[in-house]
Amino acid sequence: MAKKLNAWIRKNPLTPDPNDFVAVPVTNGSVSISSIVDELENEGMELKRETVIDVVNRFNRKAAELLVSGHNVNTGLIYMRPVIKGAFYGKTWNPETNSLVASITPGADLRAAIAETVVEILGEQSSPIEMLSLTDTVTGKTDGTLTKGRNAEIKGSYLKIVGEDPSCGITFTNTATSEVTKLDLADIVINEPSRLLIFVPASLAAGEYELTVTTQFSGGNAVLKQPRSTTFGVPIVIA
Repeated sequence: MAKKLNAWIRKNPLTPDPNDFVAVPVTNGSVSISSIVDELENEGMELKRETVIDVVNRFNRKAAELLVSGHNVNTGLIYMRPVIKGAFYGKTWNPETNSLVASITPGADLRAAIAETVVEILGEQSSPIEMLSLTDTVTGKTDGTLTKGRNAEIKGSYLKIVGEDPSCGITFTNTATSEVTKLDLADIVINEPSRLLIFVPASLAAGEYELTVTTQFSGGNAVLKQPRSTTFGVPIVIA
């Protein structure tokens, strides 16, 4: 059965070509393991949800352990392999220049789902707000991992934090606890429509977060009546 992904097109803000457009998927929020199990229950799953969640958590933990011990891990959904980055001087490991990361590519199940998906363009999106990239200014990484207590650079469109609505600002939401940490305005070092430089709170606990920008910026002098938000496309990882 074919699957459908809705998307808007908008002008590419990173090039001067007026005919250069990019597609922006219509996102429906983030889902957790618990949310996925809810979907399985709706489909008639007969196993206890507590059992399923426990098995999935154990599976994820074991897959991670095998990966970092030198195994290539194929879950069917994704294929992971360990990769060591950085130049070596003196033939010893230096955490300042070397890092261990996971290289992740789609597995057979994910490739099959993608092949069965039809993208439906809804039209041109006006005045879109979007985060296109996130860079840890300490490590240079762009995979969503950030160093707490240091700066991170966000690039995109219509990101400037403007407006008096209480929701306006930049937040980190812990995906495990749902605890929300909102940045002080003083922690937004550069506040431009296409670029934000932020200070990552040193108080953030290790874990995964959603990074969300909410603003009433319209692109002109007037502010929007209602704030609009965008959430970065991958989980933010604080080590």
